[in-house]
Amino acid sequence: MPQTLPRLHTSLRRLTLRQRILLLFLGLAGACLAVLFLSLYLGHSKHSGPWSMDALITAGVVAGCGIVLLIFGLWRLFDENVAKPLERLSGELRARVHANINTDLEDLEARHLGDLAPAATALIRHLNEARNELAQTVARETARHVGEKDRLTSVLARLPFGVVVCTADHRLALYNAIAHTLLGKNGKGASQSSDGQSPNGIALCEPGMTQPSEQTRPGSRIPCLGRSVFEFVGESSLREAYDSLLQADPTAAGNAPVKLNLNVNATGATVEAYMQLLGGDGFGGAGPRGYALTLLAPELPHLHEGIAPRAQGPSPGVVYDLELLEYDLHDTITDTPLQAQTYVVFDTETTGLLPDRGDEIVQLAAVRVVNGRRVHSEVFNTLVNPGRPIPPSSTLIHGISDSMVANAPRIEQVVRDFHDFASGAVLVAHNIDFDMAFLRRAAKSVGLRFENPVLDTVVLSAKVFGDGENHNLDALAARLGVDLPPSARHTALGDATATAEILVKLLPALQARH
Repeated sequence: MPQTLPRLHTSLRRLTLRQRILLLFLGLAGACLAVLFLSLYLGHSKHSGPWSMDALITAGVVAGCGIVLLIFGLWRLFDENVAKPLERLSGELRARVHANINTDLEDLEARHLGDLAPAATALIRHLNEARNELAQTVARETARHVGEKDRLTSVLARLPFGVVVCTADHRLALYNAIAHTLLGKNGKGASQSSDGQSPNGIALCEPGMTQPSEQTRPGSRIPCLGRSVFEFVGESSLREAYDSLLQADPTAAGNAPVKLNLNVNATGATVEAYMQLLGGDGFGGAGPRGYALTLLAPELPHLHEGIAPRAQGPSPGVVYDLELLEYDLHDTITDTPLQAQTYVVFDTETTGLLPDRGDEIVQLAAVRVVNGRRVHSEVFNTLVNPGRPIPPSSTLIHGISDSMVANAPRIEQVVRDFHDFASGAVLVAHNIDFDMAFLRRAAKSVGLRFENPVLDTVVLSAKVFGDGENHNLDALAARLGVDLPPSARHTALGDATATAEILVKLLPALQARH
């Protein structure tokens, strides 16, 4: 018994407010029926004549049905007018407090809650005003530092050699354009046209594309934030240099760099590199030690041509999130906080809704969320030749026609590239079971499996706002203040981008529940 009560308490805490209230009314109904049957039993024991049994059974059935219907009606009224508005109000408050939503509360139809909803609206309005004042103050105070950061980023982008910063557990926290090109499969002399596209006309890793005719399809093992550097270079020489630096001077930030040769996995090329240890918090202090790599490639002269930032090119200028250097190391995904996870948020457009009856993917797009923020330069987006005609009814929805996919890659190649792009990340989509059915079938056809953990933003929204709300993509985007223009809707990249922004808004609210 002493062990049962804590378990019961824990189980009850996992229930939503509406589920707890439902249990309360069920308990009330059960108690009323128990009292009724006890009363009938006592009455029968006092008057046990043959006529009394039929009368008591009739009275008991009628009274029992009446009690159940009455309590059910009261529960419905209470659920619709009190429990559901309270659950929605708590979700709206949590989202606005933790996800920085600046809009006022919507009409919650909470007239039976008295002054609670207006008071919450006033509180949120006051919070938004305070946030705006604070944001203006911070913006004024940090404008100079932002300018310095932009100048530093520009310098790093123009350097004629690769720069990589890694965490203590060897994950990428920064890379510039040269490092991105050198470590990816394009580092072996792949030429590009003046418009920043590869010879086959498919642009790589270019952000901001929403039209289905434009494609960004990263090749195998393209550098991305949060991924292990060992996916791109040989492990043994890098670990040896890192361990030697730690043993030589485990505390100093101003250590001398160590020279080493790194083998690039994608191309087989050898790169001369210099490693320098950073401080425990990135650039000073105690704790896990990150490091910086300088990559030289004199045998690849094409890498050093046109180093100026490329507004339209596939390689980013500088991509970084130095907060990754501050995270504690975690052995398993279950030990990692939600905000610290790496997510690949994706969407598909298809010929129809039935993958088991021959429908195929015609567009696949994904964006990455690292450290609770979307990485704008790390994008996967490609049309797919489905190998079958696209029904006109489907074209009316996503705008993709047979002529647009005639020269697009087949799903066998696309799913291999996407499998690499999503390696080590949590897969996220809106109604993810639908998209995963297509992906898993395509992956199986080429001998691959998606073993990534998965999250559905529909389920996450229900956790925050309650089961009684509308959780479709348009409603959720409007509720969270995410821009989803009609021109981007029902394009794989447009929907994936909106879903990623929704995820970024929901993560702090979900984290606050635990």
